[in-house]
Amino acid sequence: MQHAENQWSKMKPIHILCAVIIIIFLDEVFSGHAYYQYKRYTYKKKRDDRKYKSAKSLCETKQDCLQKRGVEQTICIRKCVSPFCYNELYGDDPLEEGEIDVRFNSFKGCLQQDKMVSNRYSQGINDEQIN
Repeated sequence: MQHAENQWSKMKPIHILCAVIIIIFLDEVFSGHAYYQYKRYTYKKKRDDRKYKSAKSLCETKQDCLQKRGVEQTICIRKCVSPFCYNELYGDDPLEEGEIDVRFNSFKGCLQQDKMVSNRYSQGINDEQIN
């Protein structure tokens, strides 16, 4: 035991610092924590869920979205609901099959800021009526 204590006391501070840095680095590499970066929008459950459900129900009946299944249908519906919010949150990293969608609440929060969605879907107007 005394031999081990002598080894630590003989180590230079730079060696101890390097050892600590290596341990911290290895912990970060092998800990398995992934930090996912995406734009976050404030999400208010009652308000934003209502707006999303209203817009979603109109988009679910569109022929091009009806023909798709799974994640492709989800992507189609979200693009229909708000192209702006879809591109803002999924444009660089599309939703994948089996992915847990941690961006969904931000998507619903984004709808509040997308004035096109606010104007179209709060009045129940669909794309055919606009064109």
